[in-house]
Amino acid sequence: MFREQWISNPPQYRAMRSWPVCARSYATVIRMMHCPIAMQVHLNGRDHDLKIEVEPGQTVRQVLAEANILPSTVIVSFEGTILPHSTILSSDVILLVTTVSSGG
Repeated sequence: MFREQWISNPPQYRAMRSWPVCARSYATVIRMMHCPIAMQVHLNGRDHDLKIEVEPGQTVRQVLAEANILPSTVIVSFEGTILPHSTILSSDVILLVTTVSSGG
């Protein structure tokens, strides 16, 4: 049997301390997990080249809006695959942004 207790750390980390309930053992086990507060998205293309930090779980559409890019004017792809604007991003990524419309 183990007892567990959350211990405080900087907000981007979560740590759990575990130790046996039995009094004969004095070992303490500390597990740490990195919980990123923000992820970096690099929007790259002929008309765009910028890096922004957003919260994990944002959609491509939300990232484009954060970067002041009108979603209806671009196609976004990752490693040769076009991504729907509803795609949820969960980690650092480099996206190719291709402009598909221009002023007329």
